[in-house]
Amino acid sequence: MKLINCLKTALILSAVSFSSASFADKCNDNWVEKSDAEFAKDCADRAFSDDLEDREEVAWMFFARINQLIKDPHGLSEKGRVPQWMAWATDKDTFTENPKFTFSETPRDDLIPVTKKKLMAGGVSKADPDGANEEVTRNEISYNYLTETAKLNTTEGVLKYLNAGNTVDMPVGTVELKASWLRVPPEGAPKGALIFDFEHGKYWWRGIHIMVKMRPLPKDKTQGTSLFYTEEPSWFWTTFEFTDNPGVDHVRKEFITQRDPLSKKKITKILTKAGISGFGFESYTPNGTQIRYTVDGEGKEPVILGHTDMEDFAGWPNTAQPSYWQNFNSSCHTCHATAAFNPKTKEYFPFTVPVGKLTPQYYGTPNGSPTNVYLGDGYIPLDFMWPIAFQAVPLKEK
Repeated sequence: MKLINCLKTALILSAVSFSSASFADKCNDNWVEKSDAEFAKDCADRAFSDDLEDREEVAWMFFARINQLIKDPHGLSEKGRVPQWMAWATDKDTFTENPKFTFSETPRDDLIPVTKKKLMAGGVSKADPDGANEEVTRNEISYNYLTETAKLNTTEGVLKYLNAGNTVDMPVGTVELKASWLRVPPEGAPKGALIFDFEHGKYWWRGIHIMVKMRPLPKDKTQGTSLFYTEEPSWFWTTFEFTDNPGVDHVRKEFITQRDPLSKKKITKILTKAGISGFGFESYTPNGTQIRYTVDGEGKEPVILGHTDMEDFAGWPNTAQPSYWQNFNSSCHTCHATAAFNPKTKEYFPFTVPVGKLTPQYYGTPNGSPTNVYLGDGYIPLDFMWPIAFQAVPLKEK
């Protein structure tokens, strides 16, 4: 009897331990089918882990989720299907005076590139992008907050929202993407690259930024201004790049600070579980992940992360040739943390290329400006959302 009771006790304890472990790791449970909000909430602990392999796995899971395949009525792909994010709202859909975008599983038939492209530190070009198109898309959670909840699609709306004492705090589950495209040259696209035949020409996909809101911002009484400086994570950052992009191996080995590639077996398992194995996504891999300003959260070693095409302005020398770069001054978290607005001057903070931990004294004197511009001088953060600063409909002149 004692032996039987011991066995029963062991089985009960084993079941409890298994149950506790499963409950603690809800990230793996039905991770493909979960809503964006549920997945972000359940996977936050793993995403913000100091274990880089854990974070790399989360990056692949996000990649697999955004690339769930939908029907292709426009003949964009020879495979007859396209990633679901190609049906999401673009900047053009979002930042108008009266947004009326309806989410569906019907992809658009053409590229909708951003109309303001970062060219160099301290400056923003308002010219239409050239052949190196970048396209920003967002999920329904993000779109609804920007256009309905907070009404941040216009600068007038931003001003009204902040003057009312509100803090911009994108909802958990917000997904913001930026894809990089290049028109297929006469000699053809690189072997293995995914090609899409849009209305205005064929383009091959060079990669994608993924930023996901995993936790609410740390609370404070200053409209969130502490997020300029806190190392407490709220967003998860990763960027997938076409693995055979010229120079990408050099950049990954020499400059990227937080990267731990998964085995081919683990990658195949994730893509197979998501039902997208064999489509061609295997040709794209993450450059790394980022969750804060510095590697250890102690303000010492800056985290470096970026895409060799989308952040080519951060490479030196010769921005067009990553193979020869001696420096790569790119940090997703640090750069986006400077997205801010000053209600008094009605100005957005200038785009720059900072790395590492920010200080209230950050930035200085912009080119051509007679005055100094500092984060600590009246700027209120926009929760890492450069799209607001770049694309919100400007104030009307009176």
